[in-house]
Amino acid sequence: MIKTENNIFKMLYIIAIFMIVDGHIGSYDYLNLNNLLRYQNYHIALFMFTSGYFLNLSRSYQEFFSRKISRLIIPLYLWNLFYGIVCFCLNNYGNFSIGGELNFYNLLIAPITDGHQYIYNMASWFLVPLFFVQTVGFLILKPLADKKSVCPQWSYLIFFIISLICGILALHFGPENNGERNLTLTILRTFYFLPSFAFGILYHHALEKYDTLNTPLYLCILLTIIALICYRYPGYNHVPSWLDSVNAPALAIYILSFLAILFWLRVAKVLSPFIKQSTSLKYISNHTFDIMMHHFVGLMLIKAMLSGLPDFNHTAYKTNIWYNYFLGSEELSAWGYIVITIVIALLTGFTSRLIGAKIKNIISNKMLLTGRNKK
Repeated sequence: MIKTENNIFKMLYIIAIFMIVDGHIGSYDYLNLNNLLRYQNYHIALFMFTSGYFLNLSRSYQEFFSRKISRLIIPLYLWNLFYGIVCFCLNNYGNFSIGGELNFYNLLIAPITDGHQYIYNMASWFLVPLFFVQTVGFLILKPLADKKSVCPQWSYLIFFIISLICGILALHFGPENNGERNLTLTILRTFYFLPSFAFGILYHHALEKYDTLNTPLYLCILLTIIALICYRYPGYNHVPSWLDSVNAPALAIYILSFLAILFWLRVAKVLSPFIKQSTSLKYISNHTFDIMMHHFVGLMLIKAMLSGLPDFNHTAYKTNIWYNYFLGSEELSAWGYIVITIVIALLTGFTSRLIGAKIKNIISNKMLLTGRNKK
């Protein structure tokens, strides 16, 4: 039986992944509430927050790293190889000019320092910062948890404060990185996401028990504070992948981010009963990795299906990942893009797991047969 808190976070995953796909389709941002809750400020931070909330300090070091490597790093590199081959084939035989070359750097180094090397999988850039953020949190808090079987309350607050300082420094120095794609950017990204991760830990262990205020009043208070900060800093915004365009003090950016997380967490709590009633929603919430990794392919396939229409711009389609062709009402078409893209991304992930399982079975059967023949 699924716990209520898991249903809340499952709904939060759905909200967050919707924002990711919606944000990559155009400037529609259906959930930004008239520019109060701008996606880029917190949509990836939502995933960091949930990661912190569910951080399990009871795992051994070996179990933690084997789990994270198998779930984050290995899939990242396997899909990077796949999309590298796709990119090579399209660029060399399909007259496309999207993405980089199939070489050592783009296959092995760029996923760590950049993440945008093959474009079609560029939404996976945040997996490396996620891995490092989780590693930092685990390595710092695990020794404290081992001593007393559970971390003392003060440790969560201190970790949050230190993380917030790191994040503020990252936002301060980020624009000075000038778009350089190197290990400095990786460190800045990790520092930037640490506060959201630490906020998830702090919320779980210290703040959640106080989160009981009447929902309409609670949401009204949050939106009022957000509106006041937005009024003070009307041009605030930033791009998490490059940490640029920061047009407000770093502390204000983080306060807005935390308030937005709390807002959508409460919305997810209100909507969480729908998870129990819908197997489709459960499936989406359990496979946000597939959507994150493959939704650009979904977008490209939709455009390929529309490419026969007379005013379709084939040059833009083959050179610019951000080109979108809309039928009739752009707003209505954007909704179609979102739904179909998510379906294609989920099918891609499902198909890849089926193929992987079959390959695994073939290899294990061959190994079993080889072992029997030796006997």
